[in-house]
Amino acid sequence: MTETTTAGPSLKSEYTPSAATLSLLAANLLALFVWVFWTFFERQARFAIEFQADWGHTIVIPFIAGWFVWLNRERILSEPLRPSLMGAVLVIVGILWFAVSAIGPVLLRHHNIMGMGVGITLFGIVLALCGWKAMKWLWVPVVYLIVFSQTISDRFLEILTFELQGIATVGAEVGLSLFGYDVARQGHTLDIYHDGKVMPLNIAEACSGMRMLVAFLALGVAMAYRGLDTVWQRIVLVLMAVPTALFVNVLRVMTLAVLSTLDTNFAAGDFHSMVGLLWLIPAFFIYLGIMWALRLLVIEIEEEPEEHVGEQPVRFSGRIISVFIACIGLLVIGKVGLVLGAEMLHVHMQREPVDLRRSLSLIPSAVGSWRSVSEQKFDAAILEQLGTSSCIARTYIDDDAPSRPPLQLHLAYYTDQIDAVPHVPDRCGIAAGLVGRTPEPTNRLLQDFGSSWQPDSANMLDGVPYPIASVRDTVTETDIEVRMPIGDAAVRHMEFLHPQHPDERIHAGYFFVVNGRWRPSPTGVKIVAFTGGEAKAYYCKVQIMSAGDARYDEQAFLAHTGDFLQLMLPEIMRSLPDWKEENASEVTGVEAN
Repeated sequence: MTETTTAGPSLKSEYTPSAATLSLLAANLLALFVWVFWTFFERQARFAIEFQADWGHTIVIPFIAGWFVWLNRERILSEPLRPSLMGAVLVIVGILWFAVSAIGPVLLRHHNIMGMGVGITLFGIVLALCGWKAMKWLWVPVVYLIVFSQTISDRFLEILTFELQGIATVGAEVGLSLFGYDVARQGHTLDIYHDGKVMPLNIAEACSGMRMLVAFLALGVAMAYRGLDTVWQRIVLVLMAVPTALFVNVLRVMTLAVLSTLDTNFAAGDFHSMVGLLWLIPAFFIYLGIMWALRLLVIEIEEEPEEHVGEQPVRFSGRIISVFIACIGLLVIGKVGLVLGAEMLHVHMQREPVDLRRSLSLIPSAVGSWRSVSEQKFDAAILEQLGTSSCIARTYIDDDAPSRPPLQLHLAYYTDQIDAVPHVPDRCGIAAGLVGRTPEPTNRLLQDFGSSWQPDSANMLDGVPYPIASVRDTVTETDIEVRMPIGDAAVRHMEFLHPQHPDERIHAGYFFVVNGRWRPSPTGVKIVAFTGGEAKAYYCKVQIMSAGDARYDEQAFLAHTGDFLQLMLPEIMRSLPDWKEENASEVTGVEAN
């Protein structure tokens, strides 16, 4: 590193590091930054890779932000970079923000809230090292990186996604009708009548257009930043990303609907995803056309070209050494504080996945007098919507009581998630076109459920003995003991009406087995599985649906469900992890409603 002195009102030292020195310092600072926030970056990278269709673009965003910096490199380096101590203050704020959201109150333990802490810290480091003048050109790429490089969790998107599904469904219905197709809409499902057949097309979350909207917003900012000159043009182009993405998504749904009349397989699986990717090409040219039109609206006045200063080396003022050391020290102290804080509060910032003991498909198709009469096969699109490949859906009937309506059992297993919100009937039922007969779901106890199970006084969770059920193994012809989930046997119940069958009553009840506990609500799942009180986390949704006439009321459904689960739940628990075995050491109990 060389030192130069410039004359003026006062002497100022400047440091011009060599390219090798600058690269080494930047690499060390980046490595330290990633180390401090490793739990966030590890989750983000995994989510972007596993769900590429939705969030794969987040991997590209850092390179676009770097391109922004490269475009303005001459302006940024026209003067020596003068570090700012205010940046160090923001580094402290960012680390504290991340710590509170990572190990603090339960309500704040959220991926995107932690991402804000990471972003504030990054902004602070850039400001600390480069100063306020350089931030005139650097704030856009830094904010762009912060906003678009992280996955937006389901908890924040579920309401917006639901509305986008509705827009796509209505738009596709209108468009198909204009092209002469006989189509009817029920919730987020289109029924296409073709050649005497009814072909349902479910507008799933994957078809909501959310992925296209977020990608187009990121693209719009990039194009506006580079291709347009005035502020109002840039704002309009970014805002036009919303109607453009919605319009193209309606065309995509219409394409799938038309293709499904030729072959229903065209609306599912890999072809479903391929159609979405193909529509991105004309969508991109539509967006280019909007930018071209905006440029035509402005008469460009020739301005004197800026003075070209040429390539300049990276130069810093004399405070760079102390500011750099301060940033390094704050990051190290922040990491140590995070680790010590997590240990003191018994919070695990990374939760390990838990494998099933056996596949859910091995759950018996017959238990007692109950036997399965059908099983649903899930295509790739539905599995993408559910967010798991460990799921089954079967219909059971009771041979001893044939007058009872069939029960539909749906199981879905999740582990190692960010903060996933389970798909539950009170939302998905409405999306399927059902009308809620009860305004809100309510928790209902299953009477006398599990009364024959014996407590395991030697093994307890949250101060409560595990209930033990006895199950007959049909392979070994022996009885085996299975630990059941602790907690009140309550299901979350909601009743629906079908618009085309007003005399029919559709009942849905569900609960979750989460880290060895019985929880009836999604809130209980979040509190137990995502707060970090335990090193591992899993949950399984157990959902029962049934339909009958007007006499089939809530009490009849709950009695029906209780009889079935009394025999089926022990078989389900044979597939789920044994929480006592998974946590041989002492675990921290977490209570939830």
